[in-house]
Amino acid sequence: MAEKGKTKSFARKFAPRAIKATLLVVITYLPFYFISTFIEPFQSFFPWYAPLTNIFTTVFIILLVAGVFTSGTIYQYMFGVARALVTMIFFIYVLNGGIIALAMPIAETTVNVMVDLRVILAMLVSVCLLGIGKNVVQAIDFASAKVETKEI
Repeated sequence: MAEKGKTKSFARKFAPRAIKATLLVVITYLPFYFISTFIEPFQSFFPWYAPLTNIFTTVFIILLVAGVFTSGTIYQYMFGVARALVTMIFFIYVLNGGIIALAMPIAETTVNVMVDLRVILAMLVSVCLLGIGKNVVQAIDFASAKVETKEI
């Protein structure tokens, strides 16, 4: 009888998290899918783009789902920090440290194009660092709230 109550309690706790995770996966995956279809004509210029975005999307979604299923625990914030770190590393790697150099063959000549995106990369990294800081502060708040409730 006690196991039946535990099963119902687990199902009541697990079902909303599963629905929330499913919705977040759909909402997260759709922009990556549409961006991939828009970038596909430029695949010859960026041959590394498709495999990287697929790996990034998979890791990001796994960390997102893990964070949803661990909500209400300290692990939720650890997965948030990991997600922000993965995003930051992805941007640094894909943007090649802020300098992108392309060699475009046009007719019989090759045109070398270099784009400096360091300012944009700095802004993206700053946003990721803010996300890491936010998750760390929330984890500290969560841990201190747990300690306060135990003392009372």
